[in-house]
Amino acid sequence: MKILNFIPIILLLNFIACCSSTHKCTIEEKQEATHMKYPDFWKTHYVLESNSNEIEIELKETKFISDSNVFSLIYFEHGKDAPNILISQGSGGHPYVFAELGYQIYLKGYNVFIMPKHGGNSIQKLIQRHDDAIRYIFDNFNDRIGIYSEGLGGFVTFYLSFTNNSLKSAIYQNSPAILTEKEYHAAVLQGKTKRIFPLAKILYKISPNIKLPISAYLNWEDLIDPIEPSHKIETRMVKEGYLKDPDFDKKYPLSAIMSLMNTPLPKPLSELKTPTVFMVAKRGFGGTKYENYLKELFNRIPFTNKKIIEVDGSVYWMLSHPKDAASVICEWFSKTL
Repeated sequence: MKILNFIPIILLLNFIACCSSTHKCTIEEKQEATHMKYPDFWKTHYVLESNSNEIEIELKETKFISDSNVFSLIYFEHGKDAPNILISQGSGGHPYVFAELGYQIYLKGYNVFIMPKHGGNSIQKLIQRHDDAIRYIFDNFNDRIGIYSEGLGGFVTFYLSFTNNSLKSAIYQNSPAILTEKEYHAAVLQGKTKRIFPLAKILYKISPNIKLPISAYLNWEDLIDPIEPSHKIETRMVKEGYLKDPDFDKKYPLSAIMSLMNTPLPKPLSELKTPTVFMVAKRGFGGTKYENYLKELFNRIPFTNKKIIEVDGSVYWMLSHPKDAASVICEWFSKTL
């Protein structure tokens, strides 16, 4: 056998070794318990403009069932007849990261629910989980349901909006995409991620359940806003929060990671009927390439009840500026719920 035939294998082994340098790759583990390992961590790391004790007093918890599993759903209740907003966070994060944003939305007259962390599940599994959470809200509160989602949560709920008739309105930040489009791939596969993606596809065929560090394709520090005062705020939030939070997911199965690149849209884009907002960060994930992709995708949405909002910030803008973010979010839902 020629030595060239060994090169893909050598590169693949180097890729695995690289992933293992800080987080050991393992076969998919049991689903993590829903309880928090460090229940007060969020109060000192993710609350910036509110009183964390006041947030905690108003915060409630319930349960819903999805795929034979019981999940926690934390929420703020304004009233059984109040409009409802479901928040879906991005990769790695747990619901308490968004507790302050949820609280600020709640103060404006909404019931606010925050999804449990995604836990390394595929897009398809997460679509079902979100569908079940919405069904719970519909059955126990009312049918005025909107969703604010970002990152991974936005990719999931954009797909869900094609099939869930209970979803009345949606806002997507740091998302969404048609995950099979080559234009989307070109926008997000940059630098190190672009180099390792062909190797990840090979590894996926060999061992789809192997767990890889999220940091192999998503660097939290690189996404911090370079402009002050946001830079200082987000640097502390990421370095002292995200990177040290014992309840943050650090690894995902390769099958879940690849589902972000190969899950087809459930229906043609022309069938999208949900009133939609794209919140596009000027200094966001994927830089100018992904920003341009989002604007082009937005232009293809077929109906008129849509809006694009440019945010003068980073992917963390809604967390570093929760009051401002809540105002923008509620302005849209006040017209569509």
